Amino acid sequence: MATLILGTVGRVFAGPIGGIFGAAVGGLLDRSLFGGGRPREQGRISNPQVQSAAYGEPIPIIVGRMRTAGNLIWTSGIREEAAAGGGKRSGPATTSYSYSASFAVGLVARPILGVGRIWADGKVIRDADGAFLTPVTMRLHDGGGDQPVDPLIAAVEGAGGAPAYRGLAYAVFEDLPLADYGNRIPNLTFEIIADDGAIDAGTAIGALAASCGAVLATAGGFPALTGHVAGRAGSLAEAVAPLIAISDAAVSSGAQTIVTGSGRDVVTIAPDAVDAHRPGAARVAERRRRGAADAAPGCLELSFYDSSRDYQPGLQRARRSAVPIVDQRGVSAAMSPVEAKALAIRLLMAGQLGRTRQTLRLSWRHVGLVPGMLVRIGPAAEAWRIREARFENFVVSLDVERTAADAAPAGAAARPADGGRALVFDDQPAGPTQLLVLDLPPLPGQAATTPRLWIAGNGAGAGWRRAGVAISSDNGVSYDDIGTLEGGTVIGTTLTALADAAPDAWDRRGTVDVELLSGRDWLEGRPEGSVLAGGNLALVGRELIQFATAESIGERRFRLSGLLRGRRGTEAETAGHGIGERFVLIEPGRMLAFDPPVEMLGRAGRARPRGRDDEATAPVLFTVGGAALRPLSPAHLTAQRMGDDLVISWTRRSRSGFGWTDFVDAPLGESSEVYLVTVRAAGMVVHEARVTEPRLVVPAVGSAAIDIEVMQLSADTGPGAPAIIRLDTIPEDDL
Repeated sequence: MATLILGTVGRVFAGPIGGIFGAAVGGLLDRSLFGGGRPREQGRISNPQVQSAAYGEPIPIIVGRMRTAGNLIWTSGIREEAAAGGGKRSGPATTSYSYSASFAVGLVARPILGVGRIWADGKVIRDADGAFLTPVTMRLHDGGGDQPVDPLIAAVEGAGGAPAYRGLAYAVFEDLPLADYGNRIPNLTFEIIADDGAIDAGTAIGALAASCGAVLATAGGFPALTGHVAGRAGSLAEAVAPLIAISDAAVSSGAQTIVTGSGRDVVTIAPDAVDAHRPGAARVAERRRRGAADAAPGCLELSFYDSSRDYQPGLQRARRSAVPIVDQRGVSAAMSPVEAKALAIRLLMAGQLGRTRQTLRLSWRHVGLVPGMLVRIGPAAEAWRIREARFENFVVSLDVERTAADAAPAGAAARPADGGRALVFDDQPAGPTQLLVLDLPPLPGQAATTPRLWIAGNGAGAGWRRAGVAISSDNGVSYDDIGTLEGGTVIGTTLTALADAAPDAWDRRGTVDVELLSGRDWLEGRPEGSVLAGGNLALVGRELIQFATAESIGERRFRLSGLLRGRRGTEAETAGHGIGERFVLIEPGRMLAFDPPVEMLGRAGRARPRGRDDEATAPVLFTVGGAALRPLSPAHLTAQRMGDDLVISWTRRSRSGFGWTDFVDAPLGESSEVYLVTVRAAGMVVHEARVTEPRLVVPAVGSAAIDIEVMQLSADTGPGAPAIIRLDTIPEDDL
């Protein structure tokens, strides 16, 4: 551009030699300001969301609000910590390892105002208000010219070897836990705030030039943007060329290089001044040309970053005809779908108008007209953009094309546009976490060798997604992290009381209404065969039930029916239910398992959630009861008289195998087979014995009504759940 302009000026004032000199100077200016010599890539969108640690990686320049990953510029390495556990009666000693890392991420090659949201492996860990969802220690350096050395980097590298990275905005993370990221440094992306306000393409052009030490003045209207990133290696020309292209702007050089957008002034030329000719030469008739309709694009596609969808790549189309030619444009800028749609329409209209061209011949007095300027032949005529200007024999020849000079700046006229659906919940209120500590019998497929507690939890807030959980075994003096609840457990409360029912058949008449804590959760029915295979297991109060039908009866409310009661050894809990009991859908994948040592049996502990809204949440108190180790109640307890003796027999059940394989006894599941049998008459113990087989002969108990109780014994937890029968009269032996 400068080559053409300065070459023309040189010929005007110094003849052909001046033209050659002017062209040479203009070429130097073009190469210094806009680059040159090698092929250019215009309109290609770089990927700013992949973090790198490569030496020599380009440092992005960001204007406005934009999402970028930056570059890993320093790390002290990954730190390993070992913690011993187990041993003694709880089994062999184990050592668990955890990993963390301290590192710095270079963000932007210019000062910034701040950072908004932060994503780790695509998940939000810091919201728009600056609150971290999990405990994170981060320091942000804004890239100012006087920013100090980070204290952590100085401590590791020493005062003399720690750079301050002045002029580079960067973030330092200190001891970031890596368990949630596969024990590696996650891919971090940041919402950079570099001009916290409305910007446009002209603002971005000026800022990019200033970052390179150049000066580009802007005038006129430019498309509205949310932000812009220049993140690829290249010249200033390659960085600003897509912005100039989507702005339909003109570049003029002189004492100052100016980029002029839409809405600029139009030079009006009298109609009788467009056919200038050298004295004595014949006049050349005006030539107006129109390109073939099928040679112009019928559709324009604009790729950009969608500010309404967390800066994900977006695409908007504008179509004017059925011509299969598609004009593909791209810009590394963020904008809304409505702004992108309006811009695509404007660019397509400009391309259609530009099919019409003509040549104007003016007198030497119009030598100041240069490419990019707008002219109008008469006060009410259409506008034309100058594409090329030539000055020969004191005649200025202008090749011009039709343009929409009076159109408003791109993006000013809103047009309906849809950027696509974005399922983004992370910025919604999470609310406090509700935790439940469950002491359950062994779940399907599990045979516990130590006490096992299950941690269930969820939040009522729409933005609740996860919470860390910590356990204390010393009355809250210290807490140990045991993991993170991801997605939450389906929990709620009962709205009706579950009626009493027998545990040995389908309860087809009973129902229970429940209200779930979170509106994100749902309950579904299952075929009875699936239920018999273990599906839809839930805790109501202290009883484990299964349900075949779940009917939605309102927001977050369901009616459960088709029930199996007293599951997995909870037969004793089938009576005495009330309203407001806890409801938990038992899904091990949505809960945390915690195995305390056997020494904690009978002792109290505390559990607390750790999340952005959980700082003030009171800890949950619990007692390690050892339900996973407690023997089940025996089955088929019977008693018969044999002479003067009473013969009591039963069938063993095992917590190590709830399924009943044909012709095979249930596994023992205990270190030894021992039962405690108690016989009471009128509430008084008349006989008590420990036996090692499922049978006992009690002599001379009389004929009064008696109660018989049998419990299997465990070496760790003592007596298990009892089987009880009451005999008003004792039947005689059929033999």
